[in-house]
Amino acid sequence: MTLILLVEDNADMLMMLTQVLKWGGYEVISGRSGHEGLDRLDNAKQLPDLIISDLSMPDMNGLEFLGAVRSNPTWTHIPFVIMSAHSASDEANQALAQGADDFLVKPFNLDDFQRIINRWNHSSH
Repeated sequence: MTLILLVEDNADMLMMLTQVLKWGGYEVISGRSGHEGLDRLDNAKQLPDLIISDLSMPDMNGLEFLGAVRSNPTWTHIPFVIMSAHSASDEANQALAQGADDFLVKPFNLDDFQRIINRWNHSSH
């Protein structure tokens, strides 16, 4: 089963996306901040097949979390998708330049969300 690490500080959005992923047949581990995301990775029995993270979070934002993931040789290969309510192309370009594999603008429809997951979910190919 595909394992996805979902990091989102908004509790309602986290709950909704977790449910959508579970309905889609994915296993989900989650965190509410970049620090929690790193903790989940450190303690994972199995590394996730995909990381999806919000950009704007307190304490450690999505770009800082991305940087920490990309700097760890154990995690650097994991596809990483940044979500943001800000559609500014400079944010997307910055995220991609720092190692994100994709950028998803909120609000998004579930088809777009599934398309992004399918694009980076190598275990389904």
